[in-house]
Amino acid sequence: MIRQCNSFAMAAIILAVVTTGCATDYTREMSPVTSNLRMDRPDLAIEEFRENFTDSTGRNRLLYLMELGNLLRLSGDFPAAENLLLQADRLSDQQRGIELGQEVEAFLSSDLALEFRGADYEKVFINYCLAASYASENNMEDALVECRRVNDKLRVLNQNYEENKNRYSDDAFIRYLMGILYEKAGDLNNALIAYRNSAAVYDSSYAVDYGISAPQRVRSDILRLSSELGMQSVYQDYCARWPEVSWENEGPDRDHGEIVVILEVGMIPPRIEKSYTFVLNDRVYRVSLPAIANKRRESWSMILYSGDMQAHGFLAEDLAGIARKNLEDQAGRDIARAVARLAVKAGVTEVGEQLVEELTEENSGISRATGFLLSIIGAATERADLRAWLTLPSQIFVVRLRLSEGEHPVRIEINGRTVFSDESMTIDPGRINLLFLREG
Repeated sequence: MIRQCNSFAMAAIILAVVTTGCATDYTREMSPVTSNLRMDRPDLAIEEFRENFTDSTGRNRLLYLMELGNLLRLSGDFPAAENLLLQADRLSDQQRGIELGQEVEAFLSSDLALEFRGADYEKVFINYCLAASYASENNMEDALVECRRVNDKLRVLNQNYEENKNRYSDDAFIRYLMGILYEKAGDLNNALIAYRNSAAVYDSSYAVDYGISAPQRVRSDILRLSSELGMQSVYQDYCARWPEVSWENEGPDRDHGEIVVILEVGMIPPRIEKSYTFVLNDRVYRVSLPAIANKRRESWSMILYSGDMQAHGFLAEDLAGIARKNLEDQAGRDIARAVARLAVKAGVTEVGEQLVEELTEENSGISRATGFLLSIIGAATERADLRAWLTLPSQIFVVRLRLSEGEHPVRIEINGRTVFSDESMTIDPGRINLLFLREG
């Protein structure tokens, strides 16, 4: 009898693992899309995406809109990108409360039955992508609208997480980008506010959680604008705080313009599934949780050249780190839901066995076999939710270079390889030339 039970247990484990392994997951389905994007082929990535994801009306609609909207932005089709990203932003705002039917289905199968609502950083990056798209068209009015949308979202996150352990409650890079956009639009007061907010976030949560303190350029921009605006008390306070920071010969003025490059590099790491299958009292149990492989941060060197002048880029955002920390923050809730789902499935198995026992002979063994098979089904349907916005970059760099009025050659290198070149870029005094680029 023991040997027979062990055989059944082994068969159950094999069936559960095979059934789960054969089922597709989002990471695998997105692999051809991200591969094309990594090789700088956004048009082919769009073709793959549209071929693999034909239904945009189901529970993954938000994810569909975010992925395709971002792919269209990266391909340069800004109007189409903005249309989808605006839909994503509205949908994200409308997602409220708990859908009871989805919750019941999720506890009987897996969290894949739930509507995708996105992580907090993903919701914020909808507005980043919109702002980048508008700014690429030199539509600063709408780009600044997205800045204010980001500001509202970040304010809500801060309120929500006053007593919560979630680490992502503000975004230093997007605060800094807001400052750049305000400065480009000529609103120096709001630009200074955004730069100061950015430095505060860098030197608090970003330094602790992601190992990124406020870059020197962020600090010099605060000193530069506070001096230019005549805010002496603010200027003196930051001078005392950062005595080593120099800001002269930076930023646009009456004789100089500036090139600012936002470079998105790499691919945000996908989620993987970690599963644990075990047999107890002739029942098969399985727990599956999402995870992100813990790898060292990629090393990138970014340099902007113009003639004999050059500027080095600085790391402004580590989205790979943010994604990992976000998943760590969710781990407790994911485990609690997995355990609760395990209990629900175990209860269903027991009820099924009791019903069959009442309908058959008490010692026929059919009821035990039924309970055993129901536990196999419960284990096989247990899946980790691997859905995440995978066309986002792993890191974002920023570089700024001040140039005199006139025509200048411009070249950008990443790890020694030229990724952008313009033999004659026009530099207007007091103006910012803003470029958004993507690399690998």
